[in-house]
Amino acid sequence: MENDVHEIFRLAAKYFYRKYKKNIGSQAQIAKKLGITPSYVSAIMSGSKTASLELQNQIAAVLYGPYEEFLMIGRRIKNNLDPELKEKFDTDDGVEKLIARLTHYVMDHQRIERELVETKNFYEDIVQNLQSGVLVMDKDDRIYFANRFINVIMGVTPEKLLGVNVLIVHDQFPTMEYGEFLKTYVKTKKSMKPFFYENIRVVTPVGQEAYLDGWLIPHIKNGAYNGMTCTIRDATRSHDLSKLLKLSLDHIPYAISITKQFEAKNYGGTYFTNKKMRQLFDQENTEQAGMTIEEFLAKCEQSIVNKDEWRLFLLDCYTADQRDSLEIQHVNGRQYRWICENLLDRDGKSWGRITEVREMNESRSNKSREKTAASR
Repeated sequence: MENDVHEIFRLAAKYFYRKYKKNIGSQAQIAKKLGITPSYVSAIMSGSKTASLELQNQIAAVLYGPYEEFLMIGRRIKNNLDPELKEKFDTDDGVEKLIARLTHYVMDHQRIERELVETKNFYEDIVQNLQSGVLVMDKDDRIYFANRFINVIMGVTPEKLLGVNVLIVHDQFPTMEYGEFLKTYVKTKKSMKPFFYENIRVVTPVGQEAYLDGWLIPHIKNGAYNGMTCTIRDATRSHDLSKLLKLSLDHIPYAISITKQFEAKNYGGTYFTNKKMRQLFDQENTEQAGMTIEEFLAKCEQSIVNKDEWRLFLLDCYTADQRDSLEIQHVNGRQYRWICENLLDRDGKSWGRITEVREMNESRSNKSREKTAASR
């Protein structure tokens, strides 16, 4: 029956489009009026695509007028009757129109419902197969959805997490530690703005230490908090590699600083200094994690005699692509070479800068030892 109604609509649309075209109308004009593409209008006219009830009403209004009468003319064409025969609709016609209209509403509702189910299944299948964990909480912070990959990260099946309140999760999983994550969750809930968290330490329900990255995305309804979506990526391996790199750099005999630079003429964001750099510029007891790059440089400035020259050098350094260096005079009476170089990936994109600070006498001694070794 559904195909029958769509066929009736197509016949009427084809009939009235011929008249519309004689009056210098076109499918492009119909498309422009309805806010759709000409190719989509063509597909509807040919029957290769099925229009929704709303769109059928709109097309009927452009080509003819009342939707019910539009369908009646299509039905007359299908029954090989004269579509131009003007008849006054009697009671039977009214009943027929009502039945046709109700039938079409029912079929269109079924079509929309089917499409919604198919769309829901499609996106749920995508989320279930993500290589990241996904948790969705309601307005009371109880988990009502968890994808399969959460089991890989947390060691707990999704079914065991359903109904758990993330604010009192210790009742269900007493060995779990996630205080840092909880603070971030509560802060994001209050702000009602999406937040990307990273390198947050947790101990999973099975007692395994992990470092997590991901998004916390609050749901807002009528201006009020209505739940949260949380994505979770296990960044433990990256954290361990980063820690190993930092420990390795601490054993290098000269001072090193690494900066992530976002744009030219900007000092950037994340940075790291090795043990030698912190010792040289009196920062051994300084908490690096809470210090900005500007604060780090201000601290270095206190140990540099030719600080004005050094500051100008830094400005040039952060806008240049090549390696550059400057001789600095330290307050300890020694001279050092401050070497700054751009860090480029394989495509030539800048990721930041690396700074080396080497004692001048030490550099000459190293070169002398190299020459001596070569002569032997």
